[in-house]
Amino acid sequence: MSSTRKPRRSKAHDFSALSTSVGVALTLALWGALVAGTLLVQDLKADWMSSMRVELVLAEPPVDGVAADQWVQLMQSDEAVTEAVYVDPASAARELESELGEPFMDFLGASPLPAVLELTLSSDWMGEQGLNGLTQREAEWLEMPGVTRVEYPRALLAQLDRGFQEWSYPGFLLVAVLMAIVVAQIMNVVRLSVFGRRFLIRSMELVGAPPHRIRRPFIAEAMGYGAVGALLGYAGVVGVLVGARSFLPGVLDTWSATELGIILASQLTLGLVLTGFSARWAVGRYFGARLDKLV
Repeated sequence: MSSTRKPRRSKAHDFSALSTSVGVALTLALWGALVAGTLLVQDLKADWMSSMRVELVLAEPPVDGVAADQWVQLMQSDEAVTEAVYVDPASAARELESELGEPFMDFLGASPLPAVLELTLSSDWMGEQGLNGLTQREAEWLEMPGVTRVEYPRALLAQLDRGFQEWSYPGFLLVAVLMAIVVAQIMNVVRLSVFGRRFLIRSMELVGAPPHRIRRPFIAEAMGYGAVGALLGYAGVVGVLVGARSFLPGVLDTWSATELGIILASQLTLGLVLTGFSARWAVGRYFGARLDKLV
């Protein structure tokens, strides 16, 4: 009794599959690093800008601790503020005396410093609203009864914001160049994998197979390479980020599944779309091709 045996895939095909997956993975790792770098720059900007303390100077100190707590609760209810601390004039004077090393309170008799609310801004809010949002919020705070002025390093924040904006245009140009490299590299890798089976494609066409039936297995195989390459590239990017945590602990420690999900989703989407389109284009090049064009 005879039995049919399925033909085994050749070692050459296995090596081609491995090399194609690795080639796609290296290219998508570059893309993933670009996405991670963009997210990192945005988080760094928000973190640096939110690290600047904002002080609300009050016209008169609160009459008691209950009134001071009400001020603190009022400011902490603001979405732009993560923490509010009331500093009374006496505490501020003692702190200033310790910094200067001179007991000026003995000479003045009373603290010359005003009562202030020290605000710590939300990094998420600063990342979304930026300096313009802080300026608008400052105008709202100044309209509150009892607030005489709002103090924060305006010049430093403006310089920081301007610096990020000036670097954004070269950054966009770099993204465009790297995007072109990623697209060209993936299309070239898939084209080479299809090139080795160009005679098979032409033979299937000659025996009457419709084009969509010929394309289907090549597209599915190429998209499989794209998925595997995206996962390998994602693993490489995550490994680099883990190694970079010691250099940027304040930012990377706050990353959650959202940021990592954005990187993985972008790599998978780009890998599947480009490999599928590249396979469709590469296979279509050999439809109706003459023999001398195949050799």
